[in-house]
Amino acid sequence: MLRVIRHGEDSVYVFLIVTYYIDHNGSLISSRQQLRNMFYQVVHSTQGRCRIRVPRLADDLEFAENLNRLVESLQFVTEVRINPAASSLIVNYNVTVVNFEDAQKYLSTCIEKASCIQQANLIETYDEETIEESDLIPEVNQWKDLGLPLLSLSLAVFASPLELPPLLIIIAIAGAAMPWFNRASDSIVNQHHPNIDLLDSAWITLQTVQGQYIAPALKTSLVEIRRSLRGTVNEAREQKALDFLNYVHQDIWVQRDQLQPAVRAIELQAGDRITIHAGEIIPVDGRILSGSGLVDCSYLTSITTPMHYSLGQEVYASSRLLEGELSILVERTGENTRLGLIAHLMQSTPVHDTHIGAQQAEFVKNAIVPTLVLGGTIFAATGNLGAAISPFQFDFGSGIPISISTTILSALTHAVQNGIYIRSGRVVELLTQLNTLVIHDSALLYLNTTASDCIKAIATLQEQGITVYLVSDDSLAKTTLLAKKFGIHPNHILAESYPQQRANLVDGLRSQGGCVAVLGINGDCHADISVSLAFKGNVCTETADVVLLDQQLQGLIYAIAIAKRAMEVVYQNTATIVVPNLMMQIGGGMFLGVNPVWNVIVNNGSAFIAEFLNGSRPIFDSIVPSQQKNNHQTNLLAIPATSTQLSLPILNGNKFNQQPLTQ
Repeated sequence: MLRVIRHGEDSVYVFLIVTYYIDHNGSLISSRQQLRNMFYQVVHSTQGRCRIRVPRLADDLEFAENLNRLVESLQFVTEVRINPAASSLIVNYNVTVVNFEDAQKYLSTCIEKASCIQQANLIETYDEETIEESDLIPEVNQWKDLGLPLLSLSLAVFASPLELPPLLIIIAIAGAAMPWFNRASDSIVNQHHPNIDLLDSAWITLQTVQGQYIAPALKTSLVEIRRSLRGTVNEAREQKALDFLNYVHQDIWVQRDQLQPAVRAIELQAGDRITIHAGEIIPVDGRILSGSGLVDCSYLTSITTPMHYSLGQEVYASSRLLEGELSILVERTGENTRLGLIAHLMQSTPVHDTHIGAQQAEFVKNAIVPTLVLGGTIFAATGNLGAAISPFQFDFGSGIPISISTTILSALTHAVQNGIYIRSGRVVELLTQLNTLVIHDSALLYLNTTASDCIKAIATLQEQGITVYLVSDDSLAKTTLLAKKFGIHPNHILAESYPQQRANLVDGLRSQGGCVAVLGINGDCHADISVSLAFKGNVCTETADVVLLDQQLQGLIYAIAIAKRAMEVVYQNTATIVVPNLMMQIGGGMFLGVNPVWNVIVNNGSAFIAEFLNGSRPIFDSIVPSQQKNNHQTNLLAIPATSTQLSLPILNGNKFNQQPLTQ
């Protein structure tokens, strides 16, 4: 047990949110190099003391030591105790030194730093260039930060009627723009490269020098309003995530079965049978074994009308039984329920690891200096300062991050509601590029669907241009029969395979330029997307990129449809921002001499539409889930067994060449 005590008077408990997760070997949990949130639970709290269970403390001594050292270094902390055996953290601090909200921020930062010490590279690199995480996450503010920008705008608007001195207005604009100046200088001094704030700072400064006070004051005001709205949305999302977690962990008593007394919901495990009566909340994800009733599931889904549920149908945590009585087989509890997984995604927001986001950030970084040079060239050639600085206003920085932050998170949560857990934004992006699926025959044994539904799912994937391969440990004869049954081409099978052969197959398919997903293949198989079926265990700590909660192959089809719709909206948002800005800043500002106030309105108006209107609308409602909600029927297939050679297709240009693979 690690312990440090500081003397102090009054203390108060705090909640700790774990922001990143690395396993005890120091390797990333996610196969996409994405560090993730981890759930915590307040076990006991009184005035001045809080005991929090953090599962990671149990098996990661290095993390515990780092966390203890960082929390102990905070001046307001009076006592820190970490008990790895109990996975618990106890923190006390002096309330006369710091308020509750600031204490949360400081301690959450300590959690982040404790993980960052073990793994410095949080974002996947592209083209051997490291992209800063801050370049991929839009800025957020609070409404209290609007004071100075709105003051500068008011002074600029009433400058002429009230005959205000220009120096007063300039000082107000400079104060409102100070965050831009600070970020621009910090990037140059500490990061050793300019950022987008340098262009904004230059534009604000030069417009003010020209006596154009309204445009820079309006820019600071509108940008701060957008950032404050974004902060409000983020706070609401985080609060909803906490509400979900509290819902999952609330102290509900349920009847386990007819022979055992009532137990707390948090004590339930997969495989238990519970009885829910009218008026009670369903605390788990499960399947109805007997009974029927009217269920309200509006807390989790957008369905506001209660629905009648009966034998064999699935019910989910947070649903309320309005009428009737249900006997339910418990399948998932706590953080593994759909409600818990959505809360996990809302807290971790794993949406900033996309390739397109990294490319955009790299483009911004490389475009700043050329833009400054372009402005200088235009001024030298024309002497028109307004035309020269117009390109500085082009919205390089916010287009992709804005569209990703809302749209991708919406896609991830919508997928969970419909039985698919997608790990991150990068996986969403890869799903749209998927053209090859490699299935191990063992996965077919555990699909919760009929053979005919599985055949239809494979046929649908093939119709979408996805080539399906079947690998097996069994003989060539049996594998061929199984492939024929499921409509898989006989040249797309690998029989009597061992792990290295399967890995070689996947590597070969990837080397041909395709995006490859694997289902039911474990070990050192470096596929672009790993897919697994959810059974027992913690879904959040699964290493798979896509987890099919209903154990149905149709879920992968639906995941692809969600991903494609999400990326469509991302590109729509990008066009919504780029096209108007290009027309206004280049055409209007450089050639037509349009008033810079209109440039500011177009710049911020297009971003507002992309982020708060188009990006947040119900974009997935028209996609019909393909999963079948029938009784659990494990499809035990009779796998009919051995040749030493197998023909595998090797792509050569646009043709298939059949080459034997010796096993």
